[in-house]
Amino acid sequence: MLRRYCLLFSIFLFSASAMAKEAVIPLEHFNQMPLVQQPIISPDGKNIAVILNQGDTTQVAMFPFDDKSKMQILLQLGTEKYRIEDIKWANNERVLVSVTQPLFISEWKKRVRTNHIYSANIDGSDVIELRMKTRKKSKSSFYMNSPDLKSLLKEDPDHILVTMNNERDNFYSSIYKVNVNSGEFFKYLPNTKRIYSWAVGHNGDILLGVGVDKNYKNKTRYIYTRKDVDSDWQMVKTFESYKTETFWAQAYDPKSNSIVVISNYKLNKKAMWRYYIDSGEYELMAQAPGEFDITGTIRRLEGKNWTIVGYKYNDNFEKRVYFDKSRNKFAQQIISLFNKSNLQANLYDWDQKKERYIISVISDKSPLKYYLYDKKTNKLNFWYAQFPQLEKANLAQVQPFDFEARDGMKLHGYLTLPNNVKNPPVVLYPHGGPFSRDSQYFDSYVQMFANQGYAVLQVNFRGSTGFGSKYKTAGYHQWGKKMQTDLIDAMDWLKETKQADTSNACIVGGSYGGYAALAAGFQTPDRFKCIISLAGVANMTTTIADWKRWGNKAYVENAVTDNEYELERLSPVNHAEAFKAPVLLIHGKVDSVVSYRDSEAMYDALKRANKKVKIKLYKYGTHNFDDAVNRKNSMELMASFLQKYLQ
Repeated sequence: MLRRYCLLFSIFLFSASAMAKEAVIPLEHFNQMPLVQQPIISPDGKNIAVILNQGDTTQVAMFPFDDKSKMQILLQLGTEKYRIEDIKWANNERVLVSVTQPLFISEWKKRVRTNHIYSANIDGSDVIELRMKTRKKSKSSFYMNSPDLKSLLKEDPDHILVTMNNERDNFYSSIYKVNVNSGEFFKYLPNTKRIYSWAVGHNGDILLGVGVDKNYKNKTRYIYTRKDVDSDWQMVKTFESYKTETFWAQAYDPKSNSIVVISNYKLNKKAMWRYYIDSGEYELMAQAPGEFDITGTIRRLEGKNWTIVGYKYNDNFEKRVYFDKSRNKFAQQIISLFNKSNLQANLYDWDQKKERYIISVISDKSPLKYYLYDKKTNKLNFWYAQFPQLEKANLAQVQPFDFEARDGMKLHGYLTLPNNVKNPPVVLYPHGGPFSRDSQYFDSYVQMFANQGYAVLQVNFRGSTGFGSKYKTAGYHQWGKKMQTDLIDAMDWLKETKQADTSNACIVGGSYGGYAALAAGFQTPDRFKCIISLAGVANMTTTIADWKRWGNKAYVENAVTDNEYELERLSPVNHAEAFKAPVLLIHGKVDSVVSYRDSEAMYDALKRANKKVKIKLYKYGTHNFDDAVNRKNSMELMASFLQKYLQ
């Protein structure tokens, strides 16, 4: 029955795709926030909670699963200052909403985002903030008193577990039990082992933690487990980042006294292993094909227990694999159905009885959308699209490619060519991180550039993740060096293929990509006609010092550089006189990753050198410009700037 329905549905999808007409797409269709984000089904399958963006307003809304015409608003934010990070069902009647807001702590000289958890009834009533009362009024104590949701207790649906940095535990994260109806806090688990990361057990309890040494200079990490909530903690393994195999602990199994872990042990890529504590031996549970890393586990409530039911990896698009054969078969049916229309599908969420499902669907040229499937009625219905204004647009195709860098290393990337434009100008668009990656998914920035008539070149330069350990570690200590020349080598590859006009190019990037754009300004000043940096690092000396001061010393020393001479030599702010291309700097003033002072310093340096430069700072702009007001304005600035300098 499912097969017959799917066949008819795929014909409908193909027809809708064929109806798309070519047209110039207005810029405002790209610069909006997604209409819907993070939909989740209630445990009983009756309702769906979702983050809803309408205009400049972000809301949390609730819909009955079988009637999207009935909507109930649970919570609403009206300014760009606040950001809804996550939503969860506490039980069938209450929804938990995690919200952050910016805060500058003067005594720390640090910008942070404070966490807030709200609990609301599904009818929008009785909205309360879950925050423990404290007598201290300082901004630092307010920040430390911010709860992070850690676990839902399915055996106790009226309570959740949260972590907070507790003064009595030397400001390491302690566990509190919180009543979602009254907001009452109870100390549940003190932190006696300097644990900074907790893992949730099968029944929602905390049975595993990762701690640090009492000497902060010692970078050894300690894995602690306990058999049950009444047992004492036992230190069962140590590891050191960048020195030993990675050990990303996922769950502890008391019965076998083992830990499920994502590790690059033996295979030189991230795979799923079971680590037996008694013997110290590893047993391979799963690995992605080829050189691909497993990027995460899929954890679901099975009966009364939280269970790892599968894993994820990225082969241009995210792939999900389930251990249960029947579930994997069903997932493959859904995937095959949408593949007929060149769409990538995944089981996104489902209810506790595994009867009602949210299906996520996307492609390179089709924005993310959601479908609902009910096994009882065997109905598969379209629900909502993230960018409904682009659903019938003829967007540009994103093509994966491989090339060799100048030292022979094989690298990957994506090329998006605008429709019906011969020899288009180029936007080189390096990703942030730098230890992250680009994928083949629809991207509103990429499609905006292509819609304006530009070829978009994305490069998974060395250091990018998902392709195994060697690919990633090849980027260590390569800021402004081989990671930078990889971008230029990709431009040379594009020139050789004669698919675009590489002599008519701009470089645009955010975060590390912003650094790469500015580094191109002084390292290869004749290659680009303009440069756009969004929240980019301009002064490595000050930024790296800040990262080290706030707990990232190992990352800096092992993956970036700790050489003061190199930091100065590789900082764009110190080479303003070498720039030839005009520069646009965009930064948020509440960026808690890279200070907006970097862009201010870059602007001042370029001005002193009599270079063409513009700067735009947003009062409540975050690192990723992930609110409606700032995203819309920044994308308009970028489009105008590119239009001015690319012909």
